Amino acid sequence: MNAKLRTLLVDDEPLALDYLNTLLEKQPNIEVIGTCRNGREALKRLRQGAVDLVFLDVQMPGMTGLEVVAELQSDDMPLLVFATAYDKYALDAFELNAVDYLLKPFDPDRLETCLERVWQRWSVKLQPGDKAGAVAALNALGGKQAELNNDLGAHELGKLAIKDSGQTQLVNFIDIDWIDAAGDYMCVHAGGATHILRSTMKELEQRLPDWFVRIHRSTIVNLNKIKTVEALPKGESLLHLGADVTLKVSRNFRAGIQHLLS
Repeated sequence: MNAKLRTLLVDDEPLALDYLNTLLEKQPNIEVIGTCRNGREALKRLRQGAVDLVFLDVQMPGMTGLEVVAELQSDDMPLLVFATAYDKYALDAFELNAVDYLLKPFDPDRLETCLERVWQRWSVKLQPGDKAGAVAALNALGGKQAELNNDLGAHELGKLAIKDSGQTQLVNFIDIDWIDAAGDYMCVHAGGATHILRSTMKELEQRLPDWFVRIHRSTIVNLNKIKTVEALPKGESLLHLGADVTLKVSRNFRAGIQHLLS
């Protein structure tokens, strides 16, 4: 495994491309190996291999980011982070396939959260993604509008109510493994599925039982799902929820799992 992730940037907007490049140059574990201004150029470069991570603009003239992914062979697929100026493309882009998405203009703090997700995926040696899943996720983005439902009755029944496209899905609290924030959306991971709702972290915390603990500014975990705890330097920890999920506990939120370390 390389000490640095070999990273390709793809965007038809020169200012966005240059700014993202400037931000990533400050990251010690990222090596920007190239930039592409259109989809066909990106596809040619990706087919040459030796790319670990790609920041891929969704909307580009001639060949979109979606079409680039569709043309790639599954064994050529790097870790994917989609970039877009339109919030409607954010909802499911990273579900099991793309690691994350970034909204333009790029925010440095949001990029830090994105890179933490990248390293979580990389550290457990998950496959970077599969073409069919990534394409299907992006094709489904158009009209999906998910948000948190305030139904207290559902809370009393031990369920989280998620309103999606006119229907309300009830997800058992006991089935939820962990939750992470992606911009204005919350990703609720439960039993191998990911449910998307629009909410702030603070609002969602108020609706969850007290056995859900915040371990990072963008992550909540179900304490009942933790299998092992691994201590790291500087007061941080890694939580292993199973074979494929590893979450980092930041020093500022260590108190939430302190009783597990005693």
